[in-house]
Amino acid sequence: MNKFSNRLRKLREREKFSREQLANKLGVSYSTIAKYESGAREPDFNTLEKLAILFDVSIDYLLGKVDKEKESDFEAMAEHNRLLEKYGIEDSGFFDIEKWKQMGPEELRQLEEYFQFITEKAKKRNQDTDSE
Repeated sequence: MNKFSNRLRKLREREKFSREQLANKLGVSYSTIAKYESGAREPDFNTLEKLAILFDVSIDYLLGKVDKEKESDFEAMAEHNRLLEKYGIEDSGFFDIEKWKQMGPEELRQLEEYFQFITEKAKKRNQDTDSE
């Protein structure tokens, strides 16, 4: 096994994805994932990029060129895009205003609680930053 195949298997297991689940997320077959993990096949650049986003690691980490999973710089938009892809939000109607209009009272209450949570967390983070 090469570093890529070993790291791919460990990342897949860490995220508790089956080979079939990972294959579906990448748009490839189960056997392709099995070949990646056995070292019999290597992914193309597009697939490497998808894997890096999905597992939140650098391509260099996947290829075994560095040992730390992520670069030290945090890129907010890259993280947002990773989360949208990871949770399938881009395909769930998240951006469809008509689906938002169909939310019931309980869904709206839960959404409001979440918004309250994230805004309070942001305010606290800003206060902590201002006091430094």
